[in-house]
Amino acid sequence: MTLKITQEDLAERQKQLMVEVPPEQIEAAMHRAARRLSQRVKIAGFRPGKAPYDVIVKRYGEEAIFDEALDTLGPDIYRQAVEEAALDPVAPGSLDDVVSRSPLVLRYTVPLTPEIDLGAYREVRLPFEAPKVGETAVEDVLEGLRQQQAVIEPADRPARDSDVVVLDVRGELIEADDASGEAGARPSVLLDEHGISVLVSDKTDFPFPGAARYLLGLSAGDAVDVEHVFPADYRNESLRGRRARFHFHCQAVKSRTVPEWSDELARNLGEFDDLADLRKTVRESLEAQARRQAEQEYGERVVEAVVAGARVAYPPVLLRQEVDEALHDLEHRLRDQHLSLADDLKIENKSEDDLRRELEPAARRQLERGLVLGRVVEVEGLSVDEAEVDDALRRILEPLGASAESGRRVLDTPAGRRRIRLDLLTDKAVARLVQIARGEAPPPAA
Repeated sequence: MTLKITQEDLAERQKQLMVEVPPEQIEAAMHRAARRLSQRVKIAGFRPGKAPYDVIVKRYGEEAIFDEALDTLGPDIYRQAVEEAALDPVAPGSLDDVVSRSPLVLRYTVPLTPEIDLGAYREVRLPFEAPKVGETAVEDVLEGLRQQQAVIEPADRPARDSDVVVLDVRGELIEADDASGEAGARPSVLLDEHGISVLVSDKTDFPFPGAARYLLGLSAGDAVDVEHVFPADYRNESLRGRRARFHFHCQAVKSRTVPEWSDELARNLGEFDDLADLRKTVRESLEAQARRQAEQEYGERVVEAVVAGARVAYPPVLLRQEVDEALHDLEHRLRDQHLSLADDLKIENKSEDDLRRELEPAARRQLERGLVLGRVVEVEGLSVDEAEVDDALRRILEPLGASAESGRRVLDTPAGRRRIRLDLLTDKAVARLVQIARGEAPPPAA
């Protein structure tokens, strides 16, 4: 049965459909709904699902039967209407309202595929400056290598600077009972480590920056309790501003004797002829690393410039999905810290809606970046073949060693290969934009 459909364009790549449902369709749906309802509750004198329609109406009421019918009829009518209107939704639509009951008119909102105008993206030009590695950076790496060669021996004395202490460490986040911030009685375990070796140094940031000062002077068997408030700019966002209590128990103190540099020490570190050869290798490695980082940062600046010059329109449901994904990622990170999202919201005194609003700007940037790069793939005619996916899969699995086979079962699936292909296409899009920004790109695809 053909539907009577009225279409109206809405803002943000959405379309409204007013759909009039033929009476015979709603009547059939009402009878199916009545049968389902009659199977759930025994009606005296009838076997489940066998009661006459008028008896079921009397038992449940027509409104309840209509609501039950709409649960299945609504999605069915939506799919039929979208097909008859020749629309291509980018995500599931929504039934917004029952406009009228006689005739039955349903109002839907359909999210349409995004529209991306890249603008003059092929005119984007940005300078690239090759990074320079200073002598200080080389010396820092060499000093780190020298420190790693230290001879460590038991020391029957209190811990000094540059010693190693073997610790049992337990850390607990202290929740607040109320807005005053008074210590509560429900600590969440942050870490619980036993027999861990920690260097007594002001550069040590385990389990928090500055912890080493509490380790100075400890002897084997000593213990100390410390409270610490993580700073507002702490690298782990979920710990910023939070108060934690740490218990340190010292198992042992060990001294460190660091050798002086020599050609022999350099040779002991690997296949190096002498200290000069080691220094040369360190510099080359740092230069390669610095260039990779500079190229990555340059690529991001180029993408930002292209996104800024593009016009992107998309339905709100895509942004909601992006925020959902960010929220899901946050929940995973919190679980790694033995916290739940509910714990985090309580400590931060936020609602989930507050958190979603905080996540939205970054989610919007991520969404628009992905849409623009996807359009670049189309316009530039970029593609990825199966051999490239196989090669990428091999590179992912090789470092996993014994776990490679279990990794393959997850990644070498249709969904896993689609994810890898999308990542490769994104990389190619960024690489093409970098070529464009440097004036090195081939002509656009025909």
